Amino acid sequence: MSKEEESSVAGIFWSLAPVVAISSSWQGKVNAQIAVTVITASIVHSVPRLILGIWKGNYTHEFIANSKACAVHLLRKEQLGLVKNFGFYTGREREKLKDVPYDLGVTGSPILKDAHSYAECKIINAMDGGDMTVFLASVVDGRIISGGEWMTLDYFYYAAPSEWIAEYGEKLSRSVALSLGGINNIDYTPWTP
Repeated sequence: MSKEEESSVAGIFWSLAPVVAISSSWQGKVNAQIAVTVITASIVHSVPRLILGIWKGNYTHEFIANSKACAVHLLRKEQLGLVKNFGFYTGREREKLKDVPYDLGVTGSPILKDAHSYAECKIINAMDGGDMTVFLASVVDGRIISGGEWMTLDYFYYAAPSEWIAEYGEKLSRSVALSLGGINNIDYTPWTP
């Protein structure tokens, strides 16, 4: 299989993934980001777990790594504005949750009042991935808030204005360039809770 074929096959999983808002709090601050790497990690329904892939360059990575907690929100298709707010900018430069209604959940993570649904999580393990961290999260609370159809990355690319897609493409290119420098620098030290 060629590198192009490998990327194409792997891209299928990325494009069909739900677009999720991930929020966390740490040291009295709150932040949120957009991610597409969230998958189920347990076949035992009574012990729900998720795997979250969080890029180390994201401000929210610091929050999750230090607080060991976060909330994962499925967004509805009509919530494109939240994708731009949480995914195009860094929380180091703006308060992303300033005008977004939320409550603090049982872990202290922000729970969006308007989303399809949420799963609030405690981090129980982590693995270094070079440019990102893979967090294993135990779901401690959650519910369907409004339901309906949730957004996928394919839908975002279909429905978002073309200038947003161009802006996101530039941001993604910068992020990939940064990732290439550290993607193979993996720390194999076991994670300590």
